[in-house]
Amino acid sequence: MRRVVVVAGVGQGLSAAIVREFADHGWSVGLLARTTDTIDSLAREIEDDETAAIPVQADVTDPGDVERAFDEIRTELGAVDALVNHAATVYAGGVSDVTAPQFEEMWRGCAFGAFLCARAVVPNMRDRNDGTIIFTGADAGTRARADAVGFSSAKFAVRGLAQGLAKELGPDGVHVAHVVLHGGMDTPRTRRAMPDIDHSSLLDPEEIATTYRHLARQPPRSRTTEVDIRSY
Repeated sequence: MRRVVVVAGVGQGLSAAIVREFADHGWSVGLLARTTDTIDSLAREIEDDETAAIPVQADVTDPGDVERAFDEIRTELGAVDALVNHAATVYAGGVSDVTAPQFEEMWRGCAFGAFLCARAVVPNMRDRNDGTIIFTGADAGTRARADAVGFSSAKFAVRGLAQGLAKELGPDGVHVAHVVLHGGMDTPRTRRAMPDIDHSSLLDPEEIATTYRHLARQPPRSRTTEVDIRSY
């Protein structure tokens, strides 16, 4: 039976590369996003006679939406073997720039949504003594920035969630890993927004996606709980 991965927060760039990487190596994929444009087209792209792909529109900050989405994926694909928590909400600015609703939205989009998705897969993973949960982190979640107080706070929370779950679930056979991304991603959008930047300093989505897949296949006695990824 094919293994199943769910990528929560699918858009362009790294998340799409992660979807393609798992699909290219024989995994069935559940794709979650708040809008359907990207996940519908991406699911059509990767699906073939050997690869199943289920796009599900869901707000990862809504408990009912998350429960419904994972029920649908389990019905169509089977038990979830790996979860990639990639959803995030970003507003730049310091304490005087970020509004209270924006601060809360960042926390919900980064940390609360990741908690809900993890909670949806943990019971079955525990029952099977197997599974992987990967959290996408950021440099701002290990070293706070003055121009990103809300995002830094939210990503610090994600790191704390990942570390706590790693200690809680490790004895049950569930692998939890936190991936810290240092720097911008080399995507067409980034190049348009920053045309003068040295592109060699940007992170390569396809190369990073392989790290996610390798994390999902690590043996029980040699598992990585945190990875720092840099382009230099």
